[in-house]
Amino acid sequence: MRTAHRRATRPGRGAASPVPRTLLALPLLMLQAAPAVPASIPTTGSFAVNAAIVRGCVVAGGGGQTTGLDFGTLDFGTHSAVRVGTETRLAGSGSGGQARIQCTPGTTVQVTADAGQHALGPQRRLSNNAGAFVPYSLQLAATPATALLPNVPAGLALEATAAALPLQGTVSFPGFGLPAGAYSDTVQVTLSW
Repeated sequence: MRTAHRRATRPGRGAASPVPRTLLALPLLMLQAAPAVPASIPTTGSFAVNAAIVRGCVVAGGGGQTTGLDFGTLDFGTHSAVRVGTETRLAGSGSGGQARIQCTPGTTVQVTADAGQHALGPQRRLSNNAGAFVPYSLQLAATPATALLPNVPAGLALEATAAALPLQGTVSFPGFGLPAGAYSDTVQVTLSW
């Protein structure tokens, strides 16, 4: 005689066909092992790029940018002790080479020159260091020439090409009473922009 075997069912479950547990776990393992596929949604954006250029200058030909610059030598030459009248000369290269100034186009540089070491009031003077003096004046040799009064700024428009500071001087020879010898002065020049 045959005997029927029935499989016992768990409470709350109906009589369903038996499914091995490994087959149920297999799809879950496949989901975990599958690599993530990136979404092909284009993403765009932008960002700003800016720069600001300000006016300015650079001094070339000197050891530094703020002190010790050589703006040249103003040499009036050799003259007779009885010479009368004036002599105008441009500043030229000193022994170390004349400093050159290069600026952003359209920049106006303020040039200030002090009274020198031997001035009498606003009058600059060359001295022989023994009590004799020869008066002189300074100008910016631009068009038109601009007087450089002691400690009064004068504007000078400079361009992008490096150029020497266009200084010129005029000396006034009195024609008498000057002892022979070398006459000199030193003037401090300040540039600002």
